[in-house]
Amino acid sequence: MKKILVLILMLTASLTLSAQRVEVGSRAPRIRGVEWISDEPEMGTKAIMVEFFHSSNEDCCSHITPLNDLAKEFRHEMDVVMLTREPAEQVAYMLLHEYQFFYVATDESGEMFRSFGVNHVPYAVIISAKGTILWTGNPLTLNNKTLKKLL
Repeated sequence: MKKILVLILMLTASLTLSAQRVEVGSRAPRIRGVEWISDEPEMGTKAIMVEFFHSSNEDCCSHITPLNDLAKEFRHEMDVVMLTREPAEQVAYMLLHEYQFFYVATDESGEMFRSFGVNHVPYAVIISAKGTILWTGNPLTLNNKTLKKLL
């Protein structure tokens, strides 16, 4: 009985994780239907990293400064977009600051979260300038060495 319960839990976890992921090498969903809180990046000119965010998630909030540093360092190769389902007025103060190097948009309808299959945050997708998915996963595990190889 115990083995069956463990098997069911493992199967459920694997289905949840696979639903979260879009496949590397596949065509990325177009970013649309969002409200830009910051300026809007020029799509299709360089790679773009979309980080899915929620202010109630401690990992997301602790990653704002490192994400800004990463966006600054790779600003010539890649644009970074912080995407949330929260209302603009709820997150603008937290995400828009003086030395911001990433873009911010809200997806209150959840259309982009569904398009990318996002079930939990933090989660990020790196998309090439041509629209191909280069990387997916927890952005807290992404480092500069990996980014340099991807870009």
